[in-house]
Amino acid sequence: MTSRALPAALLACLAAAGCGGAEAPPERAAAPPRASSPPRAPDALPRSVPRDGTGIAPDEARRVVTRWLRELTRGDVEAAARVWALPSRFQNGTPVLRIDSEVERLAINASLPCGGRPTRIEGTTTPSYVVVTIRLTTRPGGGPPQGCDGLVRSAVQVRDGRITALFRLPEGGAPAPSGPQTEV
Repeated sequence: MTSRALPAALLACLAAAGCGGAEAPPERAAAPPRASSPPRAPDALPRSVPRDGTGIAPDEARRVVTRWLRELTRGDVEAAARVWALPSRFQNGTPVLRIDSEVERLAINASLPCGGRPTRIEGTTTPSYVVVTIRLTTRPGGGPPQGCDGLVRSAVQVRDGRITALFRLPEGGAPAPSGPQTEV
């Protein structure tokens, strides 16, 4: 039998077995409907992303985040992009984007209109994440200066010396932490 004939013969057997035949299967009681959770908005933060810092940030994460923001603020998008791992994830008021290529890694960094300076980097209870408070600044090659002031917060995942995920946290966030944190 040729390789083309085998799938056709298999389909014919399955069709014959499924049609007609002996008795109908016994009736089953319908399962009660499951309670479903409301659908999540496409730009909702994944549940696994920490919303709050809880303590001292690991040194490696502090160095990586600070280096990325320094390069971005200088306007060196290529150097900033090299701080990101491939693949990685990014969410900045968007659905979660998966960054799989050098082109995407450059595009994500180039799309950020502002630079920034970390003012606080806190550890979290979620492994490899830190919560970063960033003072936005203008940057060469960035967007217009409007909007490049104020503070934003992001949850950033760092592994093996690279950013593997960044999620912009909602404004208003959690109350100020009572435990130790790292001021930058």
